Amino acid sequence: MKTRHTILAAALTALVTLNLHAAPPSPAEAQAAVQAARTQATAPVNAAREKVTAQVAGAREQAAGQAGAVRDQVKDKMKLPVKTPKLDVPDLAQAAKTTRANVEDAVTSPRTLTYKSRASRLSRWIAPLTLGLITYVPFDTMNAEVTGSVNNLMAEEGISVEEMTAQSFAAQLKDGKRWSAAAPSEGSFKIEINRYALDPVPTSISLLRPTVSLTGRLFDNDGKLLWVGKGFTSSVEPGIKGATLEQYEADPAKLRQGFETSVQIAAKRLAAQANAVPKASVKVTAAD
Repeated sequence: MKTRHTILAAALTALVTLNLHAAPPSPAEAQAAVQAARTQATAPVNAAREKVTAQVAGAREQAAGQAGAVRDQVKDKMKLPVKTPKLDVPDLAQAAKTTRANVEDAVTSPRTLTYKSRASRLSRWIAPLTLGLITYVPFDTMNAEVTGSVNNLMAEEGISVEEMTAQSFAAQLKDGKRWSAAAPSEGSFKIEINRYALDPVPTSISLLRPTVSLTGRLFDNDGKLLWVGKGFTSSVEPGIKGATLEQYEADPAKLRQGFETSVQIAAKRLAAQANAVPKASVKVTAAD
């Protein structure tokens, strides 16, 4: 009612302002004047309504965005921290029928040595006994410094664990006489070095032994997986001579010999599994 009265008052004001000596306005002119007054009176109301609507829409969008962000954070926290491992499913039946295979020279490798001092290995176990103070010791920085130093030493001396691995595994396969390198090849062995390291000897304070962990896979000429095997050495291997870090740096030949021995042991274990794959046999029966 208030808006209607406002419109009528504006229309009357417009009519009064007309020239009184002029002829009375026609119905069309009067209707146009009323319409103009109505538009002028309702303009502030429409502007206020649009402003309020925009504010409500903005608040709704902001609330929806905040709710979405919280939902995403909850989903991230609920995700598993580990990735699902990829399973290798070899075709052992086809592997039994394969007798001719070569060993690829290119060996997959992390290309860096792994080193963790004895103190850094034990720090997480004794941290409660030190009220957490040992966690402030920069073990990671010290380990990285040793790792970089040994990596540089191996590069300067040409100590290639990858080359040792390929040669040693090929020699072990040849000695086993299960596989032949004669052409045409029916498949190829691909070797992966999962880890090579200087690990502390459990019975010593300062001795380190080179260790290696290998994975071997046999693929046919079409890239199909036929066989998977593992080979490794540990820091308790009696056949590997240990030395201190200072001794390895002073005499790199000890480091080379240690890795050669470690690779030979791991490759021998890996080749033994490959040689244990039975050959397919064909039985011929007499015709009736």
